Amino acid sequence: MHATDPTVFVDDDFDDIALGDGVTVASASDENDPSDAACVVVTDPDAEIPRDVPTILYTEVSPEAVERPARFDAYVSRGDRSGLESQVRWVLASTADRDAEEVALARNDAEWDRLKRLYEGTTDLITAGTVDELYERAIGLTEHILEFDNTSFFVHDGDSFYVAANNDDMAGTGPIPSDTGLLGETHRTKRSFLVDDVRDHPVADPDDPAYRSAVSVPLGDDGVFQAISNEVGAYDETDLTLAELLVSYVSETRSRIESEAAVRKSREQIERLHRGATELAAATSLDELFEQTVEITDDILEFDISYVGVVEDGYIVPAAISSDAPADGAERVPLDDGGIAAEVYLSGNTDITDDVRNHPEARPVKRMYRAVLSVPIGDLGVFQATTFTPGAFDERDAELAELLMAHVAVTAERIRAESRLREERDRSTALFEHVSDAAVAYDVEAGAVTVRDVNRAFQSAFGYDADDVVGSDLLGRIVPPEPDPDPVPEPGADETIPELLVATGESYRGEVRRRTDGGVREFILNVVPLSPGEERGAGYAIYTDITERKTRESELERQNERLEEFANIVSHDLRNPLSVARGNLELARETGDEVRFDTAERALEQMEELIDDLLSLARRGQLVDETERVDLGAVARQAWATTDTGDAELVTSQSVVVDADEDRLAELLSNLFRNAVEHGSTGNQTASGDAVEHGSTGSRDTPDDAVEHDGRDVRVEVGGVDGGFYVEDDGPGIEPERRDEVFEPGETTGEDGIGYGLAIVQSIAEAHGWSAIVTSGTAGGARFEFRA
Repeated sequence: MHATDPTVFVDDDFDDIALGDGVTVASASDENDPSDAACVVVTDPDAEIPRDVPTILYTEVSPEAVERPARFDAYVSRGDRSGLESQVRWVLASTADRDAEEVALARNDAEWDRLKRLYEGTTDLITAGTVDELYERAIGLTEHILEFDNTSFFVHDGDSFYVAANNDDMAGTGPIPSDTGLLGETHRTKRSFLVDDVRDHPVADPDDPAYRSAVSVPLGDDGVFQAISNEVGAYDETDLTLAELLVSYVSETRSRIESEAAVRKSREQIERLHRGATELAAATSLDELFEQTVEITDDILEFDISYVGVVEDGYIVPAAISSDAPADGAERVPLDDGGIAAEVYLSGNTDITDDVRNHPEARPVKRMYRAVLSVPIGDLGVFQATTFTPGAFDERDAELAELLMAHVAVTAERIRAESRLREERDRSTALFEHVSDAAVAYDVEAGAVTVRDVNRAFQSAFGYDADDVVGSDLLGRIVPPEPDPDPVPEPGADETIPELLVATGESYRGEVRRRTDGGVREFILNVVPLSPGEERGAGYAIYTDITERKTRESELERQNERLEEFANIVSHDLRNPLSVARGNLELARETGDEVRFDTAERALEQMEELIDDLLSLARRGQLVDETERVDLGAVARQAWATTDTGDAELVTSQSVVVDADEDRLAELLSNLFRNAVEHGSTGNQTASGDAVEHGSTGSRDTPDDAVEHDGRDVRVEVGGVDGGFYVEDDGPGIEPERRDEVFEPGETTGEDGIGYGLAIVQSIAEAHGWSAIVTSGTAGGARFEFRA
């Protein structure tokens, strides 16, 4: 029944087990009777099990904790699916060729008893932690359960066999040549042998003449199990079947142990590689990185010799090699003929060469090198591992090496990038420090400008020590309280200070006013963001001090304006004494009165003094020399005496003292007197700032033969006000709407004037620091007030 349609009954839901075609897996939920099954699998050690049905315990409970383990035919740890499948297959195989009656009878004979004891012994095998321990426990089963006399497990390594386990404590003996007798034949053919008498077997070659019968079973691809007896025909087909069952289970268990060991080793290697990669990430130089790389590959990947070569100028140059490598174990090779290393670097593909002696492109430095694993390291170079035996590397080695080299490439790029940044920073620092203009490196965050560094030129120009400035708010220190006029070129911009523009990656160049330790000065500001066009919030500000240049420009501008004023002053102020001299000369010619020559001479002297003063003024570039305390009334009378005032009257009843340049004050008063006389006449009733030519001396005590003035008498009064003085006349005055215009150069309504009289007055007042305003006098005329 079971041979044609075997059923495996399971009492719990777990992952499907692969038992091959024709095997049915049933569960309690299918309402099947477990007593009809060929095999039962239970997960609960306390579960009720059917009688006379092979039962396997598949549980998480450890074997030591299972009560009455003899109830079960086999034990498999929960999760070991391959072990479970092997046990089930063994049970099915043992019952496949028997019908139900034969099975029942067999369970009562000695063979079934040995089979059951073998199943029970598998519980001990399954707990083996290592392959060596597995072999030792299996030898115990052959001796105490299978009742074999002399048993051994042989493993094949290279060209020989070695004893892995033996019931006579011969483990470790060897080597035994691979072609030795029955041992070699079993391994070569992968067939089992049952030999009644080795003396009659064509290939048997026992190393002890006492040996007679033997069972020889292949153990996978790299081992053999043998049982040997000194008696002829000591073993039968049942012994061979039991031996094959045992070897099959040992093979399955060994595969599991080796697989688990490989997984553990792989996991440990990955973890160690991860730790190694973490250590690599801390490397600060390429030399350190490459040295650590070969140390990690030797220690973790267990390569015999590891080597790193980097590409320089068309060559692969040794950068690091294992400490155990020969002194000349690596050499500089050209990329165009550098063997496997050059080929791997240029192609970017990993290469496993089992034997360099069979590789047409190989150029081994040492003849002893055989197997080579080559892995590219990005665009940097190539890693190679080599051994002294062929075929030492597999895909797993390549994967782990590639994983590590990926970390090496990333770390190398990071180191190179940091090196470039350091070099750039060093160059920038040198440039920053030695630039002739004041420079600040700073960060912008939330509108605050924090100083990272300043150069020596900044400390010199602004007078702030670097220790005090670094880490502080730059704007609060150097931006003056008064707002800058249009410091940002873009209208409507949120930022109003150019230094803040680096927050949006913008550059700026323009003139600004910044506060230094010595006061506010003028600068050309260059704002340079670290990453133009990117929002990095960091950059440089470079300040070029243009205060002296701006001062010179302003002074030149003022001098140019003054020169123009001088030309107008000369043409204006010389006209009056010139007209006096000319008028008196004409009178002298007509009357012969020599007094007129004296008056003309005084006028010429006045012109000479005025010319000297103007020349001196032009050379000095200033309207006022040194000031002193002077009597306003005395200076007014002196100015009146040298001005053509006709029949006008001067009143200086008050005693007023002012701080002034006496000559310039006299010139100011003369121009006001001429303006009062000219605009107080009937011929010109409007303020022009200019005098009309006359032939008289213009003083109140002018001789009777003076030229008659063409206007009514004007009364001019000079007196003091709070903080200054005034000049007032009783003429027609100046219209209110024109009072802001009378000081403008060239402003005149006279036919002969050039409109500079009152402009000169204002210029002299400003040079003294006085304000000049026009208002109405007490008698309705024009009143000029001057206050410091």
